[in-house]
Amino acid sequence: MRFPILLAIGLVVPSISAHFDRRATTSACSQLAIEFPGQVYNPGTSEYVTETEAFFSTTDWLSPYCVFAPVNSTTLTSGVQLLVHTNTSFAVRSGGHQPIPGFASTDYGVMIATTHFTEKTLVPTPNEFGETYIRAGAAFRWQEVYDFLNPYGLVAIGGRVAPVGSSLILGGGLSYHSYLHGWAANNVVNFELVTANGTILQVNNATHPNLFWALKGGSNNFGIVTRYDLRTYPTGPVYGGSVTWASNATQQYLDAFTAYISPGGGIEDPKANMMPSFSFEPLSGVVALGNIYFYNANVSNPEAFENFTTIPTMASEVGVMNFSTLTNQTAYFSELVNRWGWYDTAVLFGNESTQLIHHTVVNCTVGFAAEPIPVSMQQAAIDNGGDAMDLDPSRGGFLVAEVYVTWSDAADDEVVKEYLTSTIADIDRQSKEKGLYYPFTWLNDAGFDNSPISTYGYGESLRKMKAVSHTYDPAGVFQKLVPGFKLGFDWAG
Repeated sequence: MRFPILLAIGLVVPSISAHFDRRATTSACSQLAIEFPGQVYNPGTSEYVTETEAFFSTTDWLSPYCVFAPVNSTTLTSGVQLLVHTNTSFAVRSGGHQPIPGFASTDYGVMIATTHFTEKTLVPTPNEFGETYIRAGAAFRWQEVYDFLNPYGLVAIGGRVAPVGSSLILGGGLSYHSYLHGWAANNVVNFELVTANGTILQVNNATHPNLFWALKGGSNNFGIVTRYDLRTYPTGPVYGGSVTWASNATQQYLDAFTAYISPGGGIEDPKANMMPSFSFEPLSGVVALGNIYFYNANVSNPEAFENFTTIPTMASEVGVMNFSTLTNQTAYFSELVNRWGWYDTAVLFGNESTQLIHHTVVNCTVGFAAEPIPVSMQQAAIDNGGDAMDLDPSRGGFLVAEVYVTWSDAADDEVVKEYLTSTIADIDRQSKEKGLYYPFTWLNDAGFDNSPISTYGYGESLRKMKAVSHTYDPAGVFQKLVPGFKLGFDWAG
């Protein structure tokens, strides 16, 4: 059995279902079960249900022919070799926050679960990287990392939402510390990677510099990451927390955000960060306005947020606290299991940017998050080693405009997809008309029809990423057999 070559950048491997060989996949699952007893779960078992439903979005509650949950990297390498030998498609799940159907699970092959990769070890100096870091197995959620590091007075640069998992790093990863230290990916000192040929690589700037660069934003195109070695930073009490406003404060909220990203606004303070959100329920007409503040110092009511803090609130959990307490305020996200979908685009900072995104979304429903990517963050990414996204600070700061929908009925999936794609197209049309368009798609918030990797380095990174893939995966296993945002080029053999 052979799969067709990829012809389009950024799309899931096409026609897997059309070329699916049921007997070959069943045979592969049987071989895995014989080779690795106790590490393969079949339909009908409780372990199978637990693993296949360990997703934030029920759009990815699919039915793989079996689940392979290897106990260590050596076992995983042997399992991958078996899947490659039998030409069996496989998807890989870590934290399970990816909502695109078929990207982290499958109806047509094997799902690999990183459940048993749970190591958390603090490595003090002196060490091979010259700085204190945490060795974290790929099964982690970010809250677990923050809780582990808190007694040491340390923090890693990672996700803002407690239950999000490790693979956030492979899409870049926004952090509350990003304005100081860049993407989460810029703060990895080493990846442990299982390649298609069954090799376990320690990937860092000294051993495999091109692969190290490509993994920072390159998604699942080069292998399976089993461990992330993450740089740590000292931390103490910080200011922040969650706040909500009444719907009648909408214009004040939008004006405050515009002031925050404007020249001289709070965004120019690299210690300040926030996670704003806006949603609208069309049936009830309820508008929800929210924000999570973060200020990297023991300072109450920092000036950076003054335009927000003058708006009367409905609820507030803001104050000085340790970082793990702040992030734990988002633990409720793990309970929001529903059908989710999101797409994103980018809009330059400007007086009209926030209004443009808000009006486009609300006129159609349902919600948006505007993620500021200031010049300071782009420069910090470069200073911390760079990455495959390769943003240029001289082009200015911009907003990642994420549009999201949550719904319950699978019959509405296509309607939601049409809404999301048309809304993103409308934002792009308006931003181009106003001279605010920015040519970047952030992979972590990208939707099925987005093409994030093609925007990296403004189109220049893809050639280098292809070369890296050819070096470490010459047969194109992670292009042909593994779904996701692919590099999209022809493979020989």
